[in-house]
Amino acid sequence: MARLLSNRRQAAGLALREKSFFARHPAMPFLLPAVVYLFALTIYPFIYSVITSLFSLSLTSPQPPLFVGFQNYKNLLSDGLFYTALINTLLITVASVIIEFLIGFSVAHLFVAISNIRASHVLRAVYILPMMVTPVVVGLVWNYMLDPLFGIVDYILGMVGIPPQPWFASPASALWTVVFVNVWQWSPFLMLISMAGLMSIPKDLYEAAQLDGAKWYHVVARIELPMVRNTVLVGVIFRIIDNFRLFDIVYASTRGGPGRSTEVISLYAYRQIFQYFNAGYGAAAAVLIFILALIIANISVQFLRKEAVYA
Repeated sequence: MARLLSNRRQAAGLALREKSFFARHPAMPFLLPAVVYLFALTIYPFIYSVITSLFSLSLTSPQPPLFVGFQNYKNLLSDGLFYTALINTLLITVASVIIEFLIGFSVAHLFVAISNIRASHVLRAVYILPMMVTPVVVGLVWNYMLDPLFGIVDYILGMVGIPPQPWFASPASALWTVVFVNVWQWSPFLMLISMAGLMSIPKDLYEAAQLDGAKWYHVVARIELPMVRNTVLVGVIFRIIDNFRLFDIVYASTRGGPGRSTEVISLYAYRQIFQYFNAGYGAAAAVLIFILALIIANISVQFLRKEAVYA
């Protein structure tokens, strides 16, 4: 009897403690699904990739995984093809972000200027349509459109006397064609970011600049760019991170060719795992990509914070 009463007291005390825990943390039941989702789809795969990168693991070999430590990383950093992919990624990132900002800011300025016209909403919706399309579809469509024999782009150029161009077929032009397709799809994103910043500028500043006789380039350099700087920098950070994991457009259009002229680091990691079946080496490449993107993101955020302080 005494033991039964003791068990009941322990059960009652445990129930009271559980009740008091959820009473002290009422948001926990709502946060728990998000935590489980984050762990299952983000944290666990990353930890598994880090562990896999420390082993020599071939998906086609019956041999068990062999622990090699950081040997995969050493081999990766001595692989010339990896540096080629890294340089291509940096070129695509720098060129795409700069051109996207210039086009996005210019088009945003245009949409703000015609915002009182009813058709501006339709034009804006049409302009952002490429951003809504899956990158794989974008790569395939542009691959067909830029085909030297059957593509509509070379057909239109031929009507004005321009011969067919080897857009994706030449190592000299393939990388810049990828940049063009990337800019075509994602310049609307920076347009929306820039437009949000431009619409937040007080009208009084424009009126004061007009009274002072300022030219349009003075208004852009002294009023608009400083006012939208922090907003645009956020969009630029997102685009830098997106370009470091660029895969779909390149895979659908060039497969990294011709040769390795459009090879990017995400496609390099994909080849190691799914084409050469070297899971350990490919996981090391993926982890290194993550580290590089994290470093660049942290540098960008620190720069953004300094700009916000000095603004």
